[in-house]
Amino acid sequence: MEIGKLYEIYTTDDESFSVGYLLYQNAGICIFKAFDDQGREAGIYAFKKEIISACLAGTEYLAKMKLYIDYWKDKEIKTVSMKDLDGEISIRNILEYIISSKSIASIMINSEDDMYTGFISGSDAVSVDMECVDISNAKVYDKIKIDIEDICFIEFNSVDNDVLLYAHRNLNGKHDCCK
Repeated sequence: MEIGKLYEIYTTDDESFSVGYLLYQNAGICIFKAFDDQGREAGIYAFKKEIISACLAGTEYLAKMKLYIDYWKDKEIKTVSMKDLDGEISIRNILEYIISSKSIASIMINSEDDMYTGFISGSDAVSVDMECVDISNAKVYDKIKIDIEDICFIEFNSVDNDVLLYAHRNLNGKHDCCK
């Protein structure tokens, strides 16, 4: 795959796919700037390569999506980036960035198809602590420990999670991670 190129990204979950520009890749992960189905920036998606089943470029759908993405370029909407992510890019480095930025992230685990969304409140050598936020009411509903090796996907700096963080702060006061 080529850095800066637009792809349809298919994972082992055959029900859907993502669209994004490849920002970075190494032997273990690929990071994309993802777009929603209307061509708006959706977030930064980090995939372990082992869950990517295919990446397609040059499709008719992507030709349409490029036009949708171009449409939003001169509009005033939120844009996403990873400009504050320093050093070697790895799952652990991304998690440390999320902790320091006090933002909400979404994480998928290898052993499950479940997606957990919330605050990464701490980490140790093998795991992270997540305070899960219910997307229906913006309240913390559970605290879980996630083994870092089991993480296969992370959505961060996304519009959906930023809006959820805004709702959480305004409905519940600032979260301990956000002070």
